[in-house]
Order: sequence, then C-alpha cells, then structure tokens
Amino acid sequence: MAYQNTPKADMVIDLTPEEYVEASLLAERQGGYLQPLPFVVLVAAGLLFFGLRMLNWFQSNYHSVFFPLFLCVCCPILLVIYFYILPAALKRRAAKSYRTYQTLMQNPTIQLYADYALTETHNLTLNDSYARMAGCIETPRLFVLIKDRERLLVIPKRCIPQEQWDQVISFIRLVFARRRKVMKSWIF
Repeated sequence: MAYQNTPKADMVIDLTPEEYVEASLLAERQGGYLQPLPFVVLVAAGLLFFGLRMLNWFQSNYHSVFFPLFLCVCCPILLVIYFYILPAALKRRAAKSYRTYQTLMQNPTIQLYADYALTETHNLTLNDSYARMAGCIETPRLFVLIKDRERLLVIPKRCIPQEQWDQVISFIRLVFARRRKVMKSWIF
C-alpha cells in the first residue's frame, strides 16, 4: 500500500487453549450448532408439560401411558444432548483446532486500523475488513470477531495494552455497534 494510516491499536496476542475453546463455543452459540439453544429449552419444557398433561393420573391403562411417558423422557434426553454431549464434542473439535491455530499463528500481532484488522505472524499476513465480519461477541475476558463459520479473530482483553485500554475498547464497540453482542457465557 502506498499510504497507510497509523493503527488505532497494536497488540501481541497470546491466546490460551481455554480462551480459544471459549471463543469457539461463543461462535457456535452465535451462528452454529448451539444457536437453537433457547428454542430447544422451550421445546423440552413443552414436551414435559404435554407429557404430564396427557398422562391422566389414576385414569390410564397400560396402552395410554406409553406416549406421555415417551414425551416426558424426551425432555431430559434433548437437554442432555444440547447441554452436555454437543458442547463436549465442540470442545474436543476446538482443542484440535487450537493445535492448528498454534502452529500457524505463532506470536501474532494484531493492528486495528479504521477499516480493517491486520494480523501478522511469521508465516502469514491476514487483512480482514470489519464490513465483511459477521459480528462481534464481547465477554468479560474476550472480544471474538467472527469472520465466517470457520474463522475467528480472538482478542483477549488482557492482551490490550493498559495505555490504550479505553481507546481500544471504545473503538471496537463503535465499529461493531450494530453487530456486537455482550454475553456472560456461551449458554445465553
């Protein structure tokens, strides 16, 4: 580039495996397998309600009890799948992806410019426009910039230099004003 402005922020990212897994779960909650989680909770509650309602306590025979009991059993099965089995599988996948991330992104430096983020490592240089990013998730520990279904830009808040803390936080919040979600954890 012939002319390039000075970056708004320049930081070295040291991402831990736990932070990477948390960011992956947040991205899956935003637009992946865990996105229908609130709907699944409502469906499970509805199955339990209708199963108990159809049971007709003290007025049933063997044949009329099976379907209501089946509905009541589907409730915890659905919740176990979405709250335990699926997140565990996603955590294992994220742990494998972290090894690839660690190999490719050795000591990455992120520079935040007005229109894009520039990520530089020894192996590669990535130039990501904010306009093409799907969104931003802010947690108490992280900023997760979602590029697409497979690519994330994770910025731990502990890596932001103290002298630029307020400036960087307000800049990211301003850039992603309409596409920013604040989440306390990956569930809700």
